[in-house]
Amino acid sequence: MKIHHAQVTARYRSLVEWLSVEGRVDVVEAAARLGVAQETIRRDLRVLEQQGKVLRVHGGAVPVESAGPVPTVAALTPVPHSDSLLSKMVWDRLPRSGTILIGTGPLTLALALAIVGSPPKQAGLRIVTNSLDAAIVLSRASKLSVYNVGGTVSPTTRAQEGDWALSELGRFSVDVTVLKNTGISVEHGMTEDTPAAAAIAVAAVAAARHVIALADAKTLGSSAFVQFATLDQVDEIAVAGRVTSGAVQPFYDRGVSVVHSAPDMVAEGSAPILEDQFLTR
Repeated sequence: MKIHHAQVTARYRSLVEWLSVEGRVDVVEAAARLGVAQETIRRDLRVLEQQGKVLRVHGGAVPVESAGPVPTVAALTPVPHSDSLLSKMVWDRLPRSGTILIGTGPLTLALALAIVGSPPKQAGLRIVTNSLDAAIVLSRASKLSVYNVGGTVSPTTRAQEGDWALSELGRFSVDVTVLKNTGISVEHGMTEDTPAAAAIAVAAVAAARHVIALADAKTLGSSAFVQFATLDQVDEIAVAGRVTSGAVQPFYDRGVSVVHSAPDMVAEGSAPILEDQFLTR
């Protein structure tokens, strides 16, 4: 029993030390480093959270001092692997200074989690969002300056919309806007389901020098109710999940860069899918 207790204590100490140095503990990586099962690490993190030493997030934990407010239920919903992989790719290519505007939706929330999982090491990056969930998640990263737009809150998406939000967005000038859309096609550009969501997206696009559209396999090539941007206003498209080069080809023909989280999925005889980097840091 004493040997077992010593092993548990040693694991706790290692996990806390890694959090202090690296800013995050990943369950899969920690299990491999310590030579134990992933469930053992999850159990350890639950105990450490009860002791007030860590805050658990999807896939691991972050230090309490950088955690900020308790996240919403939506923020803790498991993120699909394809969304998580794409969000890490996007974050790795985004700048670490200046201003980024992030919209609402599962993919932008996954991006917020990726940012918190690997936060900037120095101050200098501002993030603006009209997503309550994303703002709460992002507030855990101590080096970030996080701004919530304000406005009427949608009971469905918890996005801030309406005249107040539009007025605030109209004052902003940002380096990059990252938006999830309901549909994106060559013919109709970026589209949303409701006029209120589309109006916010119009302002978000107008505020930016560079626009990145987040999409999934179902979104790519489809159109929703209200257009908020033409394809010419989109600099890059980032797609979560498996897509064929045939689905990407129309965007490729229009000169739009596309990246996705399954780069092996290229149909034979089709043009290659672009994997250009978004921005230099």
